[in-house]
Amino acid sequence: MATTTIRKILSARAVYTVTPDTSLQDVARSMASHQVGAVAVVDGEALVGILTERDIVFRGVGRGQDVRSTPAFAIMTRDPVTVDIDDAISDALAAKLGDAFRHLPVMENGQLVGLLSYRDIPAEYVMLFERFREMSTSRADA
Repeated sequence: MATTTIRKILSARAVYTVTPDTSLQDVARSMASHQVGAVAVVDGEALVGILTERDIVFRGVGRGQDVRSTPAFAIMTRDPVTVDIDDAISDALAAKLGDAFRHLPVMENGQLVGLLSYRDIPAEYVMLFERFREMSTSRADA
């Protein structure tokens, strides 16, 4: 298996951001035009949240929010779990990528540099991680 890293996965990918006051309608338009499923919510240079297409559907539209007037900050995930660009892929999986989260903001020297999607992780890495997790929770005397 060839070794890959978060840095390699994100090397040629742009990171798309919105501000906390961007309307859900404009967020959805941005996601559609860039063909992405998540955007980082930034206030100046600071990462303050993440907003996904699922958030817009379930927390926004599904709860009757007006997409034209509801701002991103109203439904975003605040202070999201992040990984560093030089972390191992297993660190991203251990941070609940694929379990609790489908996207993780990636940081470098305290600055947002990308969004890692669960779909970005090669299947063999996921299988190895799951096998390790199973083995680490099983008991030898069981």
